[in-house]
Amino acid sequence: MVLHHLGVIAFQEGDPRQATTLIGQAIALRPDYADAYSNLGSALVQRGRLEDAAAAFRRALELKPDHADAHNNLGNVLKEQGKLQDAVIAYRRALALTPDHVDAYVNLGITLIALGRRVEALEAYRRALAIRPGLGIAQGMFVHMLQHACDWGEFETAAAKLDTLVDGDLDKGVICAERPFVSITRCDDAARNLAIAESWSTDVVRRVSSHEIEFAFDNQRLRKKRIRIGYLTADFHAHATAHLMAGLFGLHDRDRFTIHAYSYGPDDKSAYRARIAADSDAFADIRDLSTTQSARRIYQDEIDILVDLKGYSQESRLDICALRPAPVQATYLGFPGTTGADFFDYVITDRIVTPEDQVPFYSENFVYLPHCYQVNDHTQAISNAPVTRADCGLPEDGFVFCSFNQSYKIEPLMWDVWMRILRGVPGSVLWLLRTNKLAEANLKREAVKRDVDPGRIVFADFLQKSEHLARFRLADLFLDTRIYNGHTTASDALWSGVPVVTLQGQHFASRVGASLLNAIGLPELICHGLDDYETLTVRLAREPGEVEAIRAKLARNRLSEPLFDTPRFTRDLESAFAAMWDIHIAGEPPRMIDIHA
Repeated sequence: MVLHHLGVIAFQEGDPRQATTLIGQAIALRPDYADAYSNLGSALVQRGRLEDAAAAFRRALELKPDHADAHNNLGNVLKEQGKLQDAVIAYRRALALTPDHVDAYVNLGITLIALGRRVEALEAYRRALAIRPGLGIAQGMFVHMLQHACDWGEFETAAAKLDTLVDGDLDKGVICAERPFVSITRCDDAARNLAIAESWSTDVVRRVSSHEIEFAFDNQRLRKKRIRIGYLTADFHAHATAHLMAGLFGLHDRDRFTIHAYSYGPDDKSAYRARIAADSDAFADIRDLSTTQSARRIYQDEIDILVDLKGYSQESRLDICALRPAPVQATYLGFPGTTGADFFDYVITDRIVTPEDQVPFYSENFVYLPHCYQVNDHTQAISNAPVTRADCGLPEDGFVFCSFNQSYKIEPLMWDVWMRILRGVPGSVLWLLRTNKLAEANLKREAVKRDVDPGRIVFADFLQKSEHLARFRLADLFLDTRIYNGHTTASDALWSGVPVVTLQGQHFASRVGASLLNAIGLPELICHGLDDYETLTVRLAREPGEVEAIRAKLARNRLSEPLFDTPRFTRDLESAFAAMWDIHIAGEPPRMIDIHA
């Protein structure tokens, strides 16, 4: 049908509005045309009309139940709506009908990651690459799943293929095969991190350019008694971001600020979500709202400063921010790097994680907080329930090193160092977080390769946060990872009274440990080379008195130094917000802001 064909051409040429009109006319003439309904759904997705798109895909499937593309596309809508289990079912139906449907494998992998089913996701990407070798998005996520699995034998070859693909994408000026988050986990070259992020932000802007919405802020260039702050994230639940931020919302000065929280993540009924909701002046669940609807809600709430807490981390919705629903927009906490986006005015940071020589590698203006950029909750509970080393499978005697970071942060170079440390400290063990069965098996095998008894690698199951903090105290020393430090995890160690040895790297993600230690008055545990890291760690383990002295210093500093002084942090952050707003109402372009203690 000519109208349908013209609609498809309009969609391919980037005009989903015209595509919707033309395909709708085709359907009016032929209401039983399943392909037309499927293509209409795709056009509606591009316009941000997810509910209408889902209805179109379902109508296509009523007319043609074996329409694999419609199943896949419906899965995409369900995924965007947060209905992840339903999305998995849709993708598997597409694959049952068309076993070589590579897009369905890629989308299935993304959804399985969101569900925490990374072993299955790894297999989904492996199947996608078997069907279409060199598929960029599959190669990028395959590499990241290998990181999660600590499968270093396959990783080197896969990563080299990904680097070649990314180089080609950068040369062509198209969206990179590697996601910005994956980039910062395996590469500390800030210039490359920026280039990859810029390719993704450009694609975000392209995707929302067809949304029929535009906001004006003529009435918001005013000096007002209370500045409206909007925090936007998927992580207002039992998540690392909520663990860090839970104490912040209730401490904001209500004489100067009104606090709005916008959540597009799950409602897990946790105490974290309940506390944040109760401590906000307004809490909106926008999970079921489209991009356009979400942005309009934020605009109608007259938010002055919108703070995105996700960046490019999992489940992010930067498309909302790309529509510019607030006159001032900042990125914070969830993504330790640049977004490469021109729709963020600021990144909230500190001078250790992003010294001024990093300015050329950020699209945002730096807002320097005086101490550590990372908020922490000074009321975080630690369980009083008794826990022993025996309860956790640890030896009663012997030094316990721990590193409860996610497995993707563990890489061969640091593993070499950790294994040398174990060999240098007889009777010691390394206590890690059990994240997936592949990582556990692979790390034990990698220990054997380095002449370390795999029994000296002990794995811990996930626990409720207060119980996890309590068992942390059984460790003697926390060993930080290299390219991507522990962030919340390192804070947890320090809050529990366990010293952290870190290696200060070259980009934001690899300098957070140094920022944390500086803010708690333990700069002597910051190393600047792997040899220093290994030497310091072995010396501390061999000198129990020195470790005890550091633990005593940490105990003294824990509630006196800035790191866990949440009220002080809140005042500093509010000073930053006020400075952003003063610049805006003066009609001046955003610029670097330096908040002093």
